[in-house]
Amino acid sequence: AMSVFNEVKADYETSLANVTDPLVRARILAQVHARSAPKALALARQNGGLYNKAAQFVASLQAGAGDRGIPKVYVDALSVLTDKAPGKPFSEMAPVLEEEFGKAPTEIFKWIEETPLAAASLAQVHRAELHNGTRVAVKIIYPNLRKEMASDFA
Repeated sequence: AMSVFNEVKADYETSLANVTDPLVRARILAQVHARSAPKALALARQNGGLYNKAAQFVASLQAGAGDRGIPKVYVDALSVLTDKAPGKPFSEMAPVLEEEFGKAPTEIFKWIEETPLAAASLAQVHRAELHNGTRVAVKIIYPNLRKEMASDFA
């Protein structure tokens, strides 16, 4: 994450260095925004979890502030994460269930759909059926999320 931040910061600094004309500065700033917003989106998608949550928050800040707030190109790029958060393969999620319940998913459920019903920034939901026939929705927090939170906010 820091390497992307430093790369984007350097792009802004070098692109805007010694630019005094307001019109030229605005044009260059728009170009740097256009180069940088996809990098922010890729960073959130690659890291998931809190990065997606932060991207969703940034996308929600626009609220009429115009480019005085968050530049529109960032809002547009990051807003895809507000309703299309990428899910993780069930092979990565099953160990979370096992760690939480001390049993393999096949011991807990008669069946569980491997494709998530929904995916958000911090967890995803799967349809399942308990061995007694009760159908349930199973919310599984993404692997390593607790570790990420501890290290990201330490």
